[in-house]
Amino acid sequence: MNVLLFAFVITAVNAASYSDEKRLKEYLLANYSRGVKPKTNLSESLTIIVDLYLNSVIDFDVITGIMTIAGIFYISWEDEQIATRWNNSEFSDIAMTQFHVHEVWVPKLYIRNMAEETSIFQFSSTFDSESTYVTFFQNGTAMTSLVTVFHTTCTTDITHYPFDKHTCDISVIPRNLFSSLILETSVTSVLNEFTIENSEWSVCSAVQQDLLGPVSNVNFVVYLTRKPYFLVLNLVLPSIIICTVNSLSFLIPVESGERLSFCVSLLLTYIVFLTTVLDKLPSTDTVSCFNVYLFLQLIYSSFTVFGIIKTLEYYHYDCKKVVPVLYKKIVGYLHKIFCYVKVAPIKTIMVTTKSSNEDHSPLGDSQNVDEDKGNRQKRDMKDYDHTESSDNLYNGLHYTTWRDVADTLDRVLNIIAIIVALLNFIVFCIIMTELQNS
Repeated sequence: MNVLLFAFVITAVNAASYSDEKRLKEYLLANYSRGVKPKTNLSESLTIIVDLYLNSVIDFDVITGIMTIAGIFYISWEDEQIATRWNNSEFSDIAMTQFHVHEVWVPKLYIRNMAEETSIFQFSSTFDSESTYVTFFQNGTAMTSLVTVFHTTCTTDITHYPFDKHTCDISVIPRNLFSSLILETSVTSVLNEFTIENSEWSVCSAVQQDLLGPVSNVNFVVYLTRKPYFLVLNLVLPSIIICTVNSLSFLIPVESGERLSFCVSLLLTYIVFLTTVLDKLPSTDTVSCFNVYLFLQLIYSSFTVFGIIKTLEYYHYDCKKVVPVLYKKIVGYLHKIFCYVKVAPIKTIMVTTKSSNEDHSPLGDSQNVDEDKGNRQKRDMKDYDHTESSDNLYNGLHYTTWRDVADTLDRVLNIIAIIVALLNFIVFCIIMTELQNS
């Protein structure tokens, strides 16, 4: 519609002469007051058509909640004073004319949730102010266009960061609450074929018309959905990989001496990741699920460091120090669960048979030696073949050492680490599913 009007304007301008145009403007502005609403009956309301066409979303700051957009406002209304004087004049052959924005009445509109300037008529320079015109047609229709960059405040919701979605309103209302202006719009969306796509956000739109109490209001709604691939590849996926690598800490041999330094390095890495995420999120009551996930991973990494310290401590305990009975029972119970079998130490009992001088003979010595060897072999084989299961081994509780305690703790922590790694894989699958659905 606006394109057709402008095409009509160009045709009309070519048909009018300079002198006729000048005399028409002087005639229409004679006794015209730009401070009075252009209605014959001032008690009647005046309808203002406000259309917004979005050029681009320049930026959206999640921390401050400010959206910066570039757009064009098309504002039109009916000026009965101009229409009456024009129709009763000799200039009926002129279809349109233009007046400076400071020469005629224009609706005083502002954006209710503007972050900086409030008026729609934003003139950043004297040139902008002097080059803004209102186009009038013979029937009294007035129309002006405003190309502007403005900042609006939005309510942010970072619960599902980096899959967050935000709603930003551009709420246009009259500046004078008692001006009897009714705001309407002819568009259903601020997006058009000339809207430039944002590299970080997917943009959708809707338009609402309602009343804020006695005040008419046109609300242009912009829905922003983050494009998450960059953050998933550079923030989410590395944190999952680090957590998985952290789960492999218990596979490093204790004798290597690299366990503790490896885990501390990963713990510091998580702290850096957590700091990076906090710099990108606002300080609100709403907590990001990803922020909670990183915090839990930080606790898990701290738990891993603590577990490795205790494992090393038990492993290097003095073997002469007695293991408490409670520890022995726990180790025995866990060994039953793990189906772990320990071989009892071999004890060789030396038995020497002393024979009398009366019975001493070369043949007797040979028989005594054979009997002594046989007795020793039977005792050795009896002790050697005594490989006890966990049920019998820990009944006496006297075979458990501190290295057994360290080994058992290491097995338990390793199982927990495997479970955490599996949970991270599940989280990654959920994230990929979310990406496909978004």
